[in-house]
Amino acid sequence: MKVKDILQCMVLGSGILFSSCTDFLDEDKNPNALSQSQFWQSEEDIMKGLTSVYAALQPYNSWAEAYERYLVVDEYRSDLITFRDDVTSWMDVASFTNEATGSVSKSEWTYLYKGINYANQCIDNIPNIQVDSEDGKALQKQAVAEARFLRAYFYYRLYQNFGEKVPIYLHQLEGTQEEFYPEQAKAGELVNLIETELSEIQNLLPEEYETEEKGRATRYMAAAVLGKFYMFRGELAKAEAEFQKIIDQGDKPDGSKGRLFGLMENWNENFDGLHKNNKESIFEVQFTGNREGGHYEANEFAVHLAPFAANGYEEAYPTQWLFDTMMENEKVVDGSGNETGHYSARALYTLIFDDPECRPFYYEEGKSYVDYHYVNPKPGDPKPFYWHKYVTWTEGKSSYWDESFFNIQVIRYADILLLYAECLNDRGMTNDAIKYINMVRNRVKVKPLESTMGRDEVLKHLQDVERPCELALEGVRWYDLIRWGIVEKALKDHEKPLVKNYVDSKHKLFPIPHSEFLVNPDWEQNPGFSK
Repeated sequence: MKVKDILQCMVLGSGILFSSCTDFLDEDKNPNALSQSQFWQSEEDIMKGLTSVYAALQPYNSWAEAYERYLVVDEYRSDLITFRDDVTSWMDVASFTNEATGSVSKSEWTYLYKGINYANQCIDNIPNIQVDSEDGKALQKQAVAEARFLRAYFYYRLYQNFGEKVPIYLHQLEGTQEEFYPEQAKAGELVNLIETELSEIQNLLPEEYETEEKGRATRYMAAAVLGKFYMFRGELAKAEAEFQKIIDQGDKPDGSKGRLFGLMENWNENFDGLHKNNKESIFEVQFTGNREGGHYEANEFAVHLAPFAANGYEEAYPTQWLFDTMMENEKVVDGSGNETGHYSARALYTLIFDDPECRPFYYEEGKSYVDYHYVNPKPGDPKPFYWHKYVTWTEGKSSYWDESFFNIQVIRYADILLLYAECLNDRGMTNDAIKYINMVRNRVKVKPLESTMGRDEVLKHLQDVERPCELALEGVRWYDLIRWGIVEKALKDHEKPLVKNYVDSKHKLFPIPHSEFLVNPDWEQNPGFSK
């Protein structure tokens, strides 16, 4: 979908249809549609409009859109995932044969500009609603700040995946030629926008919410995204300052407890759907599993990742490298540092493999791995392994197991601890960095890092062990490889399937969709791709 088409006429996530900003002919007006001036009338409309912006995080799930957006876009290019030969557009992304006509990058582009449009409508119109109460005026200011956060987050995702040469929209459409045929952003414009917005809104957002409102934007959510933006740009000193704001409100290596953030005692509770928006959560995309009244509050992660033996689609697998890394490094130790013969919760709930303690939800009582995944093997057949993270279900929480009700993790406190440690290590405070890494390791009872490790050793550990083991499938690995400058080396060293197709100067970005050049033929395409 072209930017012109995306922005010309939108359906709000709350179900309100706005008529086009460009009613070129009166007889073409939809009598059932609301214009901007008709909709924005009351305090109630503030939350309706803002809900539409949050809804842009949660794509309509008619065909695995959430899976495509948060796993195919964010993970399929990395060294953690290999794929089954099934969905051509997903295979193209994973095998680096995608081009400007590809549907995956086009869909992501479309979703992001829809979200930006929803945010702009809120930012422009909410301040003009007549509100008399002090609470209503406070809501106005906060809602605009939330919309600004979400808009900045959408632009951040554009920056990560499409680079800087994208059009910038800061206001709702008025039907001008400049809006429909925009210029690409000049160097530095998008960076400045993201940085400025995420900095300015922090003091306008609350620190936390009551339970029923959790999941909405907080000042620490903005600080976390800004910090990750700085990390992606290699500005670690700036990133550290943002992460410090979160660390100040969280648990510390010395055992002191934070006011807002900490690590869940049981690692797997971050992904079971029963502990949403917990103390470790900073940013989650919300899902409920509800399908009543036309809703589709499900993400279908589980059914796409689950093995055939569970009646899943088995679309993706962990790579051999990740499996070997976890088998080697995720062994539980006792208080004396001796291995106990058990694997950590990270291993047991990230992977499905042959271990008596690894029991996915579909295992029946009295049955084990061999009853599902190693039936009548031939001599020498290797034992396969699958994804366990997000392959979960609790009966009664959704009508069927493929209607996944858990939230999608975007940023956890564990991620922030490891990024903060990376910043400390970068400026020579390696001993302090190790303490923060060991917080994450101690939670899953694996061997702590030795305090004698050097700066380069710690960085290598973060790159090859800690971050992939802790954060697999959470949308960070591909962007980590880019910011470390090791994409090509990691893909080759870890034997990513079809790595021969990867071109370092080309495949770090998606191409700008072909359809954009039909309207804007003078735009510049990202390196290596044709228009």
